[in-house]
Amino acid sequence: MQVTDEQIIDRMKGDDTGALDEAMRQYGGLVTGIAKKLLDDPADWEEVKADTFFKLWRYRFDIDPERRSLKGFICMIAKSCISDKLRYHNRIKRQEVIPPEENDLGIDVDYENNAAKKLNQQIIIACISTMTSPEKEVFIDRYYFNMPVKDIAKREGLKEKKVENILFRGKKKLKEALLKGGILL
Repeated sequence: MQVTDEQIIDRMKGDDTGALDEAMRQYGGLVTGIAKKLLDDPADWEEVKADTFFKLWRYRFDIDPERRSLKGFICMIAKSCISDKLRYHNRIKRQEVIPPEENDLGIDVDYENNAAKKLNQQIIIACISTMTSPEKEVFIDRYYFNMPVKDIAKREGLKEKKVENILFRGKKKLKEALLKGGILL
């Protein structure tokens, strides 16, 4: 005899973990099927399935069978987990390792001593905050989010050479600010 969605919901709200097992048995294949349509890696399918049922348990008290069926609630969670996974993969693809020579300001800034680190960070933040748009966005995208120059140029509607020039001038301005008031090694 198959357990109904209402019984599963009631048992989950009563903290019966067996009800979660029953939900996984009944709807695990559905979640995997949805994940297969949008994700290529079988490991991602399993992760989405695990995340979906973890969240189902976590949000079990939010399930309202009059608004949405258990199946609909599970599908909604699965799609959210898939979206999270796709965002993560896209963010990883966009990031690149910045070559050390591009990160080099030509000075050695002290980040070991906590007081020096705090002062130097304040100078860096103040320097970046004085940049105008799109210089500030370009600088942050490159050195905080590690975005490739090509992607920054496309996003900002600029030529790659213009982005490189903005980064060069920004690093020069930052170096001058740190030389003037920062703590160097």
